[in-house]
Amino acid sequence: MAHTQSISLGKKLQGKIAIVTGGASGIGEAVARLFAEHGALAVVIADLQAEKGKSVAESIGLQRCSYVKCDVADEEQVKSMVEWTVKHLRRPPHNVQQRRNC
Repeated sequence: MAHTQSISLGKKLQGKIAIVTGGASGIGEAVARLFAEHGALAVVIADLQAEKGKSVAESIGLQRCSYVKCDVADEEQVKSMVEWTVKHLRRPPHNVQQRRNC
């Protein structure tokens, strides 16, 4: 049996806001759940899959997770999504880095 090591993020996400592009399914969904489990103040799922994105946000908990429809290939949509995050969460996300979940 293969040995797998648990990912430990400790308190690195405590009080931080995470935006997860492609967070409605697959690796992005797993990352969104992991960030929430490891103390992120809030997780924003940015994805084109509205029903899946809303479902994942609800399962994580709407007090900590939100869904925003966003096509990361469209610069204006990404800008709008970040502006939405700042407006609704009243603070900018920490160290914004875009990762595509392909």
